[in-house]
Amino acid sequence: MVSLSELCGTNCTDAEWYEYCKMPQVRDNETPSKWMDRIWSRLQYFRKNDLLLIESKKYLEARKLILVPTLSTYAPEIELAICFSCDQLIYTGERTANIGNYNHIGMKRHWKFSCSGNKYCGQKSNSAYNFDDMYALHRYKLWMQNTIRKIERVREIGKKIQAAKVIQQKWLELFYRPEGMCATQLA
Repeated sequence: MVSLSELCGTNCTDAEWYEYCKMPQVRDNETPSKWMDRIWSRLQYFRKNDLLLIESKKYLEARKLILVPTLSTYAPEIELAICFSCDQLIYTGERTANIGNYNHIGMKRHWKFSCSGNKYCGQKSNSAYNFDDMYALHRYKLWMQNTIRKIERVREIGKKIQAAKVIQQKWLELFYRPEGMCATQLA
């Protein structure tokens, strides 16, 4: 029988897999630095024995366990991560998947500007992009799309108003036609 950990791309045992799944969860009333101190020794064990997931070899994202009214739980990311290149706690900011990046822009900024590196991985960003400019251009593109849609809606409304005026004028001309008067003569 294939274990869950093998299906996810790691060689850990099922007990280690369970522990690894619980590791990113920040407990209630736990500060980010206390969370990092709590999991640090086990995280080092996972890194030294190459038991990290393929997706998690660059950084580990912190998650907050939330109880859903249906008695189930889920753990969304809380904008914090541990960078495996420099072993520091990083504020990643919101994930901006709409730009097309797999990683957080906050992580890429960290790798580009302030990551010091270590023996585990050399996650230096080779990108020459300024991610703030990329994000600003993306927001500008969204703004342009919204503005174009608003203009199109205004034009449609203007066409409807113009059509209503033409219909009103034609009706008045038809209504007063028997007496020989046109709507333009009445105005």
